[in-house]
This record gives sequence, C-alpha cells and structure tokens, in this order.
Amino acid sequence: MIENKEYTEIINIIENQRWDKLKYLLSNMHAAEVVDIIRILDNDKNRSIVFRLLSRENAAYVFSELEPEEQEKIIVSMSDNELKELMHDMSPDDRTSLFEELPADITKKIFSLMGEKDLNITRQLLGYPEDSIGRIMTPEYIDVFPEYTVKQTLDYIRKYGKDSETFEVIYVVDKKETLLGYILLKDLLFASHDEKIEELMHTDIIYLSVYSDQEEAVRIGRKYDLLYIPVVDSKNALIGIVTIDDIFDIAEEEDTEDFHKLGAISIDDDFDGNIKQTNPLILYKRRISWLFILVFVNIISGYVIGMFEETISQYVSLIFFLPLLIDSAGNAGAQSSTLIIRSLSVGDVKKSDWFFMLCKEILVSLTLGITMSIAVALIAVFRGGLMIALVVSLSMVLVVVIGSLIGLCLPFLFVKLKKDPTTSSVPLVTSICDISGTAIYLVLATTILSKFAH
Repeated sequence: MIENKEYTEIINIIENQRWDKLKYLLSNMHAAEVVDIIRILDNDKNRSIVFRLLSRENAAYVFSELEPEEQEKIIVSMSDNELKELMHDMSPDDRTSLFEELPADITKKIFSLMGEKDLNITRQLLGYPEDSIGRIMTPEYIDVFPEYTVKQTLDYIRKYGKDSETFEVIYVVDKKETLLGYILLKDLLFASHDEKIEELMHTDIIYLSVYSDQEEAVRIGRKYDLLYIPVVDSKNALIGIVTIDDIFDIAEEEDTEDFHKLGAISIDDDFDGNIKQTNPLILYKRRISWLFILVFVNIISGYVIGMFEETISQYVSLIFFLPLLIDSAGNAGAQSSTLIIRSLSVGDVKKSDWFFMLCKEILVSLTLGITMSIAVALIAVFRGGLMIALVVSLSMVLVVVIGSLIGLCLPFLFVKLKKDPTTSSVPLVTSICDISGTAIYLVLATTILSKFAH
C-alpha cells in the first residue's frame, strides 16, 4: 500500500518533470503498488505518464489490474505501436476480459493492430459463451506426451515454456491432445533423466469443461486447493488452463454480486462495483426498483394493523411491543436467509437437503424464540400486566420460528424455480417477516385478550 509520503514524492517528481527519477522509482516498485499509484493520481495525464514509464512486463500486469474505465483512458492516450506491444504482452485471458468491456470502435481499432496469432486466440476465447470457463482460460500451458523421457521434457520446457503461465504443472496428453494426467516440476527435478513421463505422471486429475460456468472454477479451486485447473473440450482434449488469479477474480466478482442481491440492489452492466467512481444516477437506478417494490410490500403491514384498530385502542400497551416483535421476526428471517444462501452458494447445502434443514431450523428457531420470549416477558409484566406478557411471550416464540422458516424456505424456493437464491434478498425476507410477525401478534392478542382479559 502506498504511504502518503511516497504519494507526495511521486507528485513532486511529476510536477518537476523528473522522468528519469520517476522511471527509476517505478522500476523498484511492485506492480500492485503501481496500480495503487495510478488509481490515486488526480488526473488522466499523470496516470498516462506513469503508465508509459513502466517496463513492458510491468505495464501488461498493471493494465490488466485496472478498472475498465481506467483502461479505456490509457488506451486512448497510447500510440498504435505502444498499443500493439501492450496487447501482445498481455495474457490471452486478460485480453479477452478487456474486449468484453471496451466500446466497439476501440475494440475494432485494437483488432486491426494485433498480430494474427494473438487475434486468432482472442477471437477463439470470445467465441465461448459469456461467463463460461472458455472466456477466462489461457491456452499458454505446457503439455508433453507420455512416452517422453524426463530429459526430453526438461529440454522441451526450456525451448517452448517461455510464454507458459505455469511451470509447476506439466500436463500429459496423447496424439489427439486428450488429457491423460499431469506431472509436477519437482517430480521431474528428482527423477532420473531416462525415466518416462508415463511412469511418473498422476492420473487423478481434476478438470473443467470449457462450457462450464465460471463459478464452477471457484468451487473446484476451493474444494481441491488447486492453483491451476486444466480445461477440456467435449472430446476431453486439453485446450487451456484456469489460473489461481482468475479464480480469485471470479470469486470476488461473484461475492460482490451476491452481496448486492442480498441488499436488494439490482444488477446491470453499467456498474462495476466501484461506488466512488460510479455516476450517482446509475446508483439511483440500481437501488430504486427494489425500494419501490418494498414500499408497497410494507403497506400490507399497515393494512394488517388497521384491521385490529379495536384491539389496539382497547390495549394501547400492545403498540409498545409491536416494533420489537416485528423486528425480531425480520432479524430471525434475515439470519436464517443469509446462512442458507451462503451454504447453497458454496455447496455445503444442496436442494435435496431442504427437509433436513427445515427440521433443524425448527429446533434452532424454537430455542431462540423461547430464550427471547423469557427476556421480553419480564418487561411485558411491568409494562402491561400478566395477560399482555403472555401475548407478547407467545408471539415472540411464534414470530421467531415463522420468520426463521421464511428465511430458510425462500432461497430453496428460488433454487427450485432455477433462480439465483441470492435474489431472495434480506430486505425482501425482512419485509415478508414483518408482515407475518404483525399478523401473528395482533391475531394472538385479539384471540387471547378477548377471551381471558377483563
């Protein structure tokens, strides 16, 4: 992370046009720190200057880490030759991600500058479905035949492995490129030169289909702790690999999207997750739709209260506990919903587990409700007497249980309908729980007090 002192020094160097000193300073920085510098500089001209002073190797990495808007501004400031070099130095998967975000006119310009090999690879990756593994894989890997000796393999790596994304894992394929297994570099280093790869390779290989959803890469990577995952086509031929940095990027993107959905914030292509740089109008559009819907949902709570005006006017102390009870219902539902949505997302819970989870949630929520009812009953005795305490304590148990079950069942319902379970957002769950909590409390109050109260 860049300290204020370093940032001030860089600004002074730029203002004094000490380009040689700035270039030296940047060359001794980690590329991630250069990304921080570019992001905090106050104008596009200074960002462009910093980027142009980077080495070709660092420039490609730094560029791939910038936001799409930042990338576009740098592209506009570059000459055709600089742009051609940058595209060549970028990894194929990073190039593909770039073209997904750029306007058509800029994409067309860059295509005209790219070499035939880079262009063919980019078009191939862009040809796979959006959000598929094919869009994020890289074809830069090392593969060898099983009949190779260790010496032949090491010679092959020295000759052709310069542009590979990984040296730690070497994949083994047959003449038809069918994936057979893998061998680790450390295995080669400690093996005899005349040993054959087929004697050393591991066949327990985990791989992905090129058409699988990107989320599958995150799930597989987490489950098996993989740094690299091979990608195959429909004939099981090896065509690429997914690397750990891509897995991290997907995980961050998916988690961000899930958080937005849980907060009842709509998802669209105009928002990249950076609220500091996003136009206020876009933020307004993303938030207003669900807020508007929830306004009408919550009107139902007011309608329910209006149905019990007579009970409320006779026992005014009921109003004191109404916010407490409906908030408890909403909070219990939000807790249950958040836990089950996360478990469904990471694969800990599956659609077939709904009945088991329902029974478990009944037990947990009943215990929670009884605990909370004991606490609130003590307050209710002093505030409204024994009968009010009875109504409030029974209501607390019921609203917590019902709220928790609503929070649990909604995500399963969305999964059943083949929708993203995060669509059952916390505000939606809370609103439904508020309505049910209000109805339970007032129905119970009317029933008990009309029969037993004097």
